[in-house]
Amino acid sequence: MNYEVVTFLSMNGRGAEAIDFYTKHLKAQVLFKVTYEDMTRMDPTMVVESGKEQWISHSILQVGVHKIMIAEETMVPKEDYLLGNNVSLCIQSADKEEIEGIYNSLVQDQRTKVISPLGKVIFSESYGIVKDPFGMLIQLNYDERLAK
Repeated sequence: MNYEVVTFLSMNGRGAEAIDFYTKHLKAQVLFKVTYEDMTRMDPTMVVESGKEQWISHSILQVGVHKIMIAEETMVPKEDYLLGNNVSLCIQSADKEEIEGIYNSLVQDQRTKVISPLGKVIFSESYGIVKDPFGMLIQLNYDERLAK
């Protein structure tokens, strides 16, 4: 196995505040941070709601030997933000076949609900979201940067 599982927190507009808190109190290091404004530079067709330009689209913090990912939105866009649906697991690997294999295994279980099918998105050649039979949202992400 050549992948990691990372806790992903959706912060509903408080992402920057959470990053500041964790860097101050847990001595976290910011490894990566992108705002919605940054995303519009990568994809000029992206529309950002006024006032949300500085919201965190995605970030990765190193906390001790572990990582935490922080963004603003929940993984199921149609769901309102509630304490409880703001946590998911992100399984990521520099091995695209590993991610595809895990995804295919998960979706073979009829109790698994596909939220976003595995496919190409702006930040990954292979990304998807499923909800397991226990209600846990699982993101699957191929990230070639992990090979470095």
